[in-house]
Amino acid sequence: MARTCQIADLHTLGDTLDVCLARSEGVIQPDAWNEIAALRGRLRRRTGFLDEVLVVALAGGTGSGKSSLLNALCGTQVATVGIERPTTSTSLAAVPKNLEGDVRGFVQALGIETIVTVESLERIVFVDLPDFDSTFTDHRLIVESVLSVVDAVVWVLDPEKYADRLVHESFLTPLKRYGDQMIFVLNQVDRIADYEVDVVESLRAQLHANGYQDPQIVTTVAAANEGTDLSTEALESALASRLDLKHSAVAKLAVDVKIEANRRWHELDVEFVNLEGQERIDSAVAMASFVSLGVAAYEVAASISGGNQP
Repeated sequence: MARTCQIADLHTLGDTLDVCLARSEGVIQPDAWNEIAALRGRLRRRTGFLDEVLVVALAGGTGSGKSSLLNALCGTQVATVGIERPTTSTSLAAVPKNLEGDVRGFVQALGIETIVTVESLERIVFVDLPDFDSTFTDHRLIVESVLSVVDAVVWVLDPEKYADRLVHESFLTPLKRYGDQMIFVLNQVDRIADYEVDVVESLRAQLHANGYQDPQIVTTVAAANEGTDLSTEALESALASRLDLKHSAVAKLAVDVKIEANRRWHELDVEFVNLEGQERIDSAVAMASFVSLGVAAYEVAASISGGNQP
């Protein structure tokens, strides 16, 4: 059984990464060093709240109903629902009230302009992103920058535009490597009651074509028509069971650190045979540091996965 990864484990990994940065500066190429420094920044941002909260981005196009879905998940109106394009023009974060101080810094670091505290939320921060089919280029840049650092993504699609080429070619296909962290929501299914199964299977076929081998698709009714009840239970269940609070954030970071350490050690090992004098000593010290980093990252990843690490 996997043991719980503690914040202390991540601090230790961060300290080891700091040592690598110090001992490899001037030894490896500047671009490589900067990549490691960026990885350290990502790790530092996570360690303040990692045991407590999962950051989930809600992404969707105009009219998909993602703002309505956010309101339904929070049990209160935190996002404005409208029909003008673009409906959502800025990022908004819904934060658990009891964890506001712990996560506010991280949320602000994502460039999110509005933070709303919600008493009903406990362990999840929801980020309502700008509409990704907006005609404004900067909105797309915001979406892409946030998607690279959040823990999970809920893609909200509507029955009319679920097969939109922009969505699939510009966003979903390039992000297929993160497929395990994604949940696809077909919203407003009350509008297609007689064809729901067919549309879901059509969406599944589209995602298969994008490179998603086993996409998880759930249906919701977030902006119900008169006489139709809201329905978000399938999504709430998916968030609770599939997006583990530790796995989605810690495991990815630990594996990234392990891969980076192995990569840099191998590069230095190849170059080592041609080095002499102080340059050779500095390289050997840096190599030893990357070995230690790789071992530490492996142990953190293994503690989460129960030892099933590649």
